[in-house]
Amino acid sequence: MVGKRTLLLTLFLLSLGGLLLHLRIHTPWHEGKIMMPYALASLCNLISLLLVVVFFARKETAELGYLLNGLTVILGIILMSQLSLQSWSAGLPWYAALLNTTLGDSFILLGKFMAGKALFELYHPERVANNWKFPQSFRFLNVGWWALHFILIITVYSIGHVYLRTLLVK
Repeated sequence: MVGKRTLLLTLFLLSLGGLLLHLRIHTPWHEGKIMMPYALASLCNLISLLLVVVFFARKETAELGYLLNGLTVILGIILMSQLSLQSWSAGLPWYAALLNTTLGDSFILLGKFMAGKALFELYHPERVANNWKFPQSFRFLNVGWWALHFILIITVYSIGHVYLRTLLVK
C-alpha cells in the first residue's frame, strides 16, 4: 500500500515540475507586461506547490487540500485546452492532434488529481464506498461532484470567453 509520505511527495514533485515547465515554456511576463493566462497557470502551480501539499499533510485540512488540488487541476485542463484550440489547424491528422496538443499535459494533471484523491481516501476511507454509487457520487468531493463541477466551470469559462471576445470585437 502506498503511504501518505509517498503521495505527498508525488503531489509536491508534480506541482514543482509543472511550475518549472510553465516558467520554461511560457513565462508569465513578456516585454515588461504580465501575460494573464500564463501568470494564472504559474499561480495555480504555486498554490499547488505551497498550499495543497501543506493542507494534505494533516487529516483536519485534507478536505481543503483535495478541494484546491481538484480546482487547480480543472483550471489547468481548461486553460491548456484553450491554448490547444487556439493553435488548432483544421487539417491536422489524428496522431498530430494527439501529440501536438496539451492532451498529454492534461493526463499528467489528471494523475496529480488521482494522487490527491488517493491521499484523501487514506484519510477518509469511509467516503470511498459512496464514490461510485448513484446518486451518492454527486455528494461533496465524490467523483460525480468533480465531474459536475468540471462541466460547470468549463461552461462558465466558455461563456465568459465568448462574451469577452464579442466585447473586444466591437
